[in-house]
Amino acid sequence: MTQSALARKTIGTLGLTGAGISASSPVTVVAGGIVATYASTGVAGLPLAVVLLGGALLLLTVGYLALAARTGQAATFYGSLTDGLGRAAGVSGAFVAVVAYYAIQISLFGLLGAVVAASVGGPWWVWAAVAWTVVAVAGIRQLTAGTRIIATVLACQLLILILLVATAVTNPADAQLTVTGFDPSALLVDGWGGVLALSIAAFVGLESPTTYAEEARTPRAVTTAVRAGIAAAAIGYGLCAWAIGVAVGPGQLGDPAAMSGQPWQILAAQHGPILPAVAGLVLAAGIVTAMIALHAVSARYLFALGRDRVVPTVFAATTTAGAPIGGSLAQTLVAGAVIAGTAWIGTDPMLLFTSLSSLAAVAIVALLTATSVAAIVLGLRERRTSHGVWTYGIGPALGTVAGPACWP
Repeated sequence: MTQSALARKTIGTLGLTGAGISASSPVTVVAGGIVATYASTGVAGLPLAVVLLGGALLLLTVGYLALAARTGQAATFYGSLTDGLGRAAGVSGAFVAVVAYYAIQISLFGLLGAVVAASVGGPWWVWAAVAWTVVAVAGIRQLTAGTRIIATVLACQLLILILLVATAVTNPADAQLTVTGFDPSALLVDGWGGVLALSIAAFVGLESPTTYAEEARTPRAVTTAVRAGIAAAAIGYGLCAWAIGVAVGPGQLGDPAAMSGQPWQILAAQHGPILPAVAGLVLAAGIVTAMIALHAVSARYLFALGRDRVVPTVFAATTTAGAPIGGSLAQTLVAGAVIAGTAWIGTDPMLLFTSLSSLAAVAIVALLTATSVAAIVLGLRERRTSHGVWTYGIGPALGTVAGPACWP
């Protein structure tokens, strides 16, 4: 039996923050994104770039969070852009958002398949299919049912990263602990634009707690979760990038041989082979929980669009427990089709990961920028001075500058 309503007031601040950070998948960002960015650019100023990008996203979310609080619905970009710029902009933004969240979620199947196949063997698509089954089952359950699992995996990821930072800074290359990673001169070199472009994908998903606005216990919980998640990611990823740079040495960051096997080689050198193996398991689990979190976001977008008849109302169906089953099944079918198609034509699963994750990053930043414009327009139209010039004026204006600056 189905209905058309999400579970109300079931998720608190910690649950929302955990869902947002899990969608970003911290260990994946560090072991995949940061290491790959160092290897491809050799830019030692990556830690500073990560912190600056976090600041840019905080500016981009000023207007986004203000409008999200006004609309209070699951399809945040749809509601926010409709509120500020009209229905045509809202519907367009909604479909871009759905494509973005589908893209980033499906990209992770390629990553997981490649990572597990490289470790234990077998075709990548077999492992992707196993993960697809797990995500499909989790997707038709209420999010709170999996909160403890998501929280446990997230805690394991954070413990691994804390140990990585501690190991790196206590065993620096050439016995010299430097802060080169935060020196502007180490960032403003050839390749710095590529650093920003590659790093922005690390933050995709941190804006997603607004999707649970209808299920959050309080509106403030959503705002706090987004801001806390972005701030924590900027600081945490910045520290991890700095620690890797310290352990490898600034002059070796662009050397493929030096970066091969990182960051697990840092742990293996001091703690033996068991810890890197455990970290690999945590990485796989982190990717799966990121898939679950992003699947939930995609399903809620389709639920909200179906409820407003932007898409067929079948997508607005929910279970008696309040899980968006219509949107969940749609996302599961699309993901399965992409996995099958990629395996059929023999495409490299890592190409699936890099291409779709990059697409998602561009789309989300563009949507956040558009939402900043919408907040400014709404502020001018309604003269919302009672809410402060910052929320509907200065903050969103800075966000419209920060958005394009992420793609120099």
